[in-house]
Order: sequence, then C-alpha cells, then structure tokens
Amino acid sequence: MHWKTGATITALVVGLGAFACSADTVDSSSTGAVNEPLGGKADQAGAASSAMDWAEIQSRCPKPAEGSPIIYSNDYIWDYSYEAMGQRFVEMYQSDKRLFERAYYDEQSGQFLLPGRDAWGGAVVLPKRLIENVRRHIEKALLRGYAEYVFFPDMGHAHLFYPKELWAAEYAGTPASELSAMYSRLFDDPELRVLYHTAEQLKTLDDNDELLNDRHLRWRFFTRNVVGDNAYLSRLDLLHDPSHAANTSRKMPGYRYNGSGFAISANKDGCFPYVADGVTYWFDFSLSDPPSN
Repeated sequence: MHWKTGATITALVVGLGAFACSADTVDSSSTGAVNEPLGGKADQAGAASSAMDWAEIQSRCPKPAEGSPIIYSNDYIWDYSYEAMGQRFVEMYQSDKRLFERAYYDEQSGQFLLPGRDAWGGAVVLPKRLIENVRRHIEKALLRGYAEYVFFPDMGHAHLFYPKELWAAEYAGTPASELSAMYSRLFDDPELRVLYHTAEQLKTLDDNDELLNDRHLRWRFFTRNVVGDNAYLSRLDLLHDPSHAANTSRKMPGYRYNGSGFAISANKDGCFPYVADGVTYWFDFSLSDPPSN
C-alpha cells in the first residue's frame, strides 16, 4: 500500500478528532495501570494491520545522506490548540524534514540500525519485534483516541519500563562500552514495556493549571500515559498521576523506568508503515528527540 495525499490526509486529521471514548477506565492511583477492556465499540472497529512488507520497508530506509533536512525542536511550539496541532501534523508529514539520526537498513548486516555513540559501542540494532509492536501501539492508540498524530507534539517520544527483578538479573551493571549491545537486546526483549507521553504539546490546562472545559481535551489529558507491550499482544495500558499537574506518569508497579527511550515521527518518506482509517502512513525511529536549532 502507498500513502495518499491531499484530501485524504485532511480527512484523517478531521476524522481522528471524532473518536468516541473507549471501554478503558483510567486508574485513579498514581502508579497503577488500568485493566485491559472487555471490549467496546472502538476495539471492534477498523481492519487489522496488513502484514509488514519488509522488502518495501528496506527499500525505503537507506542510510540518511549527509546534510539531509532534519526536524528541530523549534519546528514545534507548546500549547497547540487541537486544530493547530492537526494542521502542523499535515505540514510536517508532507515536509522533507525527518528525524535526526533516524534508523536505516544496513544491507551488509541485513539489519535495521539506529546510530549510537561510539563510546557505547556504536549502532543499536532495531529489531523487527520492536518495529512491529510499535506499529501496533500506534494503530491501537489512534483507534482508541489516546493519540491522534504521530509526531513529537503528540505521540512522538517513548520511554522504557522493564521488570525490576529481571533488570537486576539481565541488564544491571552493563559497562558503558556495551550499552549499544544492551539496548539491542532490550529492544528485542518481550518483557519490555514502552511508555508514551501523548498530547505532549497540546494545550489542555489554563494558566492556573486547571483543566480546560472541553470534553475532548479532558479525554486527551486523562489518557496521555500509554504503555504498550513488546510481546505481540497488542496491549495498551493507561497510567495516571494526580500529583503531577500535566498528568505525566513515570511509575508502574514492579517496573524500572528508563527515560532514555526513542522517538517516532510520521513522514511521507518514512521507513515503517502504520494504518489509520484505512490509509497507510509512514514513520521513522530515532534514539534522539529533535535537537535544538
């Protein structure tokens, strides 16, 4: 499948705002995750993802040429209105700017690689497991209305959770020179959980940090901590932290939080597909959020 232009993208931007609330309920504790829903209208709607066409994906993912246009943090602003965020997503999706140090396909190794620091051991392997599961996270988050746009102002950066006891047994004590190899293993570990802080730059609060009186914005506020699995379960949990003004949660019982995760951003020339409202879109991975210009 190939991405569609113009009216189709505009229709998606409008249509995403019309999602009804799903069957999930947000946990009222500061550290708890919600239970999986029993099923609801949102879960039953939409077609399942098509299979990943790895040959096409590989052809879309050459190593970025030196001097390629990249996304900077000041390409975005804080406190977008709902309408302005949707318009900015369309502009950035169509632009030539893509994530800094994004993943590419390395023909010699036959793997997707994420540029990494030499001091950490070089490039990090981006395994198909993580690619496929992140695609599921995106599609389900869009379907349920936990996110609406795959770029930094909304669903664009991820952090990591890992069971504390397993972390101590498998990863703790890794020397700095082997961090790239550690992340390669971690990204291919079915025990990994991925935390997205969605609605990152959407204005949901007034100047006194009180919720705006808008039903849609309140839904986005209370569903902004989305946790996905890495075990092909298509599971999404929600976290809630009433102690944080912006409801930014970094705690999950029994799990270790790692703030060093990855970034994703949709672009017409991106490497990896996701389907929303029957249309195929493309996105990139990076270990870095957009740098300052």
